[in-house]
Amino acid sequence: MHYFNYAFFLLLWGWILSGGYVRYVVPLIGSVFTTLDSMEGSGQVIPRALAFLVKIVLTVAQTYVLGIWSAYCVLRTMVFLLEPGTNGWLYYISAFVICEGILGIVAKREPYRGLLSVFHSAMAMGFFVIFALNPYFLASVYPWLPPLVKFPIG
Repeated sequence: MHYFNYAFFLLLWGWILSGGYVRYVVPLIGSVFTTLDSMEGSGQVIPRALAFLVKIVLTVAQTYVLGIWSAYCVLRTMVFLLEPGTNGWLYYISAFVICEGILGIVAKREPYRGLLSVFHSAMAMGFFVIFALNPYFLASVYPWLPPLVKFPIG
């Protein structure tokens, strides 16, 4: 029952994340990228440079937002592993599969518009491993998240 409680709510929050992100964030980012692509197509130097800088800022922002899901999966796993009778490998493998699966669903539904349009998804997927191996880095990137899930790091 303990594992079911862990996996069920991780899947539920993942389903909510993937549906909400794809429904509300992807169209907004897509319209911004369409505008930026038309600015790049103008042939002028300043609009092209500005469009490229805005794309980099959007990519970093999306990486940060999607990385929250990886951080949450790692923290939820650590919280559940504090209880007696839990086995680390089962929980970490399950969290990895669920985390990567949800991020894969989000990445699959985003249109491809070059390297910067997929970079944020790949980075967010890699964050799970980074955060699982080094939770102190998680606390430095998202210092507000461990207290939110009631798991002090450090």
